[in-house]
Amino acid sequence: MTILSKDAPPEISHPAHPEHKLKLMATGAAEFQCDVCKELGAGDRYTCRPCDFDLHSDCALAEATLVHPLLKGREFQLRHEHPRHSDGGGRTCGACGGKVLGLHYHCAAKKGLDLHPCCAALPLVIPQEELTLELRKEASHRCSSCRERDRSRSRSRTWFYRSTCKTVYLHVACVKEIARRSRGAGVGSSIDPFASVKESALQIYRAKKDESELERVILELVLGG
Repeated sequence: MTILSKDAPPEISHPAHPEHKLKLMATGAAEFQCDVCKELGAGDRYTCRPCDFDLHSDCALAEATLVHPLLKGREFQLRHEHPRHSDGGGRTCGACGGKVLGLHYHCAAKKGLDLHPCCAALPLVIPQEELTLELRKEASHRCSSCRERDRSRSRSRTWFYRSTCKTVYLHVACVKEIARRSRGAGVGSSIDPFASVKESALQIYRAKKDESELERVILELVLGG
């Protein structure tokens, strides 16, 4: 997944590929692997076609330091190397639970925390008229998409999007996957990369609403009988 800013420049220079400038390309539904964070993406990206070099816009435009609204009091530094645990194992993103294999944000405080640049750039709110999703550090419910409580291999809980009506819960990992797959299938655009997420959340919400209504009718019939 890649989230394009309206102010994204059409051409940039990046230290990860100093040989040539990178151009912002509207490449439609084609999937790619970002050459600095190693995560999959789909849709628009910064690219050097002669070198087959691609970057998520969030990776290409990542600031050297980050203070995340959900993690007050913690400052993250942008790092390019592949992080390792002291026991030699790999580290995971605190937001989505996926492996951190390249460019990432790191905070050394409190046993350390890493974030993929794309996860760090996720919006706090995904609004729509009928159902609004809010980003939260944890949730006690199962994900409405994958039905699991936690997709992380680490002990810490991964982040969720929760609807303001507390009906729909979606892992950040599931949100990223829904958005990427829809873009890979040619659905959606850089104008609203979360259009498919909104539609999926709305379908879940309406299904649960219909299910609750059916349960209410059955209960009334049982009690009435």
